[in-house]
Amino acid sequence: MAEDRYNIYRSTVHWRYAMARPNLMFFDARLIFFVALFAFHIRWWTFAVLVFAIVGFTGASYFNYSVENLMRLLRSKLVGSFRAAVPYTRLRPMVDYGSDALRPKDVAKRRI
Repeated sequence: MAEDRYNIYRSTVHWRYAMARPNLMFFDARLIFFVALFAFHIRWWTFAVLVFAIVGFTGASYFNYSVENLMRLLRSKLVGSFRAAVPYTRLRPMVDYGSDALRPKDVAKRRI
């Protein structure tokens, strides 16, 4: 069984921890992008973006939201509750603008 296997630290490996939020100390590990942005471009506005990101990620974890869930919530609030009754493929026709859509007579001309 999977629970009987051990990793290199001699602790049991559980599949249920695969979707856990990554953490660096007590911060969300996805903040590393903002830390790197501030480290490579030290300005007041990058510091403000870093602080805003830390506050946002900490507030989201306080209310047990992930950042993906917050973005989905924000999107649903902006768009509203209306959902179209027709499938997406009927709203816009599919158009192929690819260069490989050659007609057979064009293919015959290109043979060398």
